[in-house]
Amino acid sequence: MAKQKWLILLSVLVIVSLSLAACPAAAPAGGGEAAAGDSGAAAGEKRELVWMVRNNPVENPWETDVVKPAFEAENPDITVNILNIVQADIAVKREAMIAAGEPLHVWSTNWGGDGFASDRHRGLITDLTPLIERDNFDTSVFLPEVLAIYSSEGKVYGLPFLTTGSYLFYNMDLFDAAGIAYPTTDWDDTSWTWDATLDLAKKLTQNAEDPVNAVYGWNEGIWPAEAIGWLFNANPWPEGSFESGFAQSVDFTSENAIKAYQSRHDLFYLHNVAPNPEASQALSSLGGVFESGKVAMNTTGGWGWWVYSPIKRGVEGGFCWGVAPLPYGTPDAEKRATIFTDPWVITAGLEGPELEDSWNFVKFLVREDNARAYMQATNTPPTQGKLLEEWYAQFECMKPEDVKKVYQGAFVHGIESSNHLMVRFDELNQTWDNLLSELWNNPEAKATDVLPNVEAAVNEALERIAQEAEYEFK
Repeated sequence: MAKQKWLILLSVLVIVSLSLAACPAAAPAGGGEAAAGDSGAAAGEKRELVWMVRNNPVENPWETDVVKPAFEAENPDITVNILNIVQADIAVKREAMIAAGEPLHVWSTNWGGDGFASDRHRGLITDLTPLIERDNFDTSVFLPEVLAIYSSEGKVYGLPFLTTGSYLFYNMDLFDAAGIAYPTTDWDDTSWTWDATLDLAKKLTQNAEDPVNAVYGWNEGIWPAEAIGWLFNANPWPEGSFESGFAQSVDFTSENAIKAYQSRHDLFYLHNVAPNPEASQALSSLGGVFESGKVAMNTTGGWGWWVYSPIKRGVEGGFCWGVAPLPYGTPDAEKRATIFTDPWVITAGLEGPELEDSWNFVKFLVREDNARAYMQATNTPPTQGKLLEEWYAQFECMKPEDVKKVYQGAFVHGIESSNHLMVRFDELNQTWDNLLSELWNNPEAKATDVLPNVEAAVNEALERIAQEAEYEFK
């Protein structure tokens, strides 16, 4: 145990020292930083509960204006201190606090860090199973397959509060103006292919060479990097990787993988239907690539459900938008969507009042009334089946039955994201992103030249990660 703690502390110090040289520390908002030291309070004093959240204009009002006052009203002896951190900086901030012994109670894995698999493997999060069993806490309210994501070896490490797939979001107004029918909501519609989507993109693209007046047919932005491969049935991970969190190798050079990455490259530079990186940056300055109203179709993660929720007809710059499945890159690509599920977790090592307060707060957050308030305030998909039917009715431009069909289809045709399930995902992500930038930024680049380098570098990283974790493959 002493060796494990020493390794955790050493890895944290290395991460902090490298990251501080690369990016400035984010200034916390909505409550300020917690003071270092014991958060336990003397008799008559309020106890402090430190809740770390990501900087998000959709979620933050719910956290500060709804959760904090409601929990404090029910628990007048507790003050909730909200640490509002830019998501990219969360990992550094969180691990620095844990290493320094600063109070940090409730947070979510996967936000700006190595992800759940790493946090569990390194012993940073509390096993909630004894608390669940002691309180007879009803976990059946959660979708079973969603709760299972944050369970390992019969232990529950987190309670899920949002879950979503990956989708194609489209601008209905641009489709209407072009006289083109909306895409299908059926994930089993085999006519909804990459080529069919590309044909639509060509019809919807206007003035692609004029950055000021351009309208682009398709912005392709699904994530992580291997997600584009799923559309072409190119799974880079060996069997058992997501269960263990470790892999001996990946396959980025299969015929289908090469086709997938080259097809994405060609959207920018051959077909001219997608904004290249420079154009994407310009659109981002208008509020976002899709939010700009200058992109007809946008393939991305399911965060679009809530990130795009402020976009409405009648609001300046607004428009109606809809959601469709990701297309088939190859006819056999049944698993095409990347699934993203986020849980609330408790920092490991808490005892006494700190642990009890943290557990009570997590139960409060996932309680039906509060889960409903979160869903209504943010448009975030709930993890409790009872609330889903209500959520389907929250979108003014789509019929509830269409929302239900396209949303649920992603889970039938999806796989949980590697950033949740692979140990040291941040290192893997940085490795392949650095090398893939050559393919995305160079009009002349070829997937056949770039992907072998990606595969070799990721395999080296995987070997190093397993060795440092002292993981032995069976």
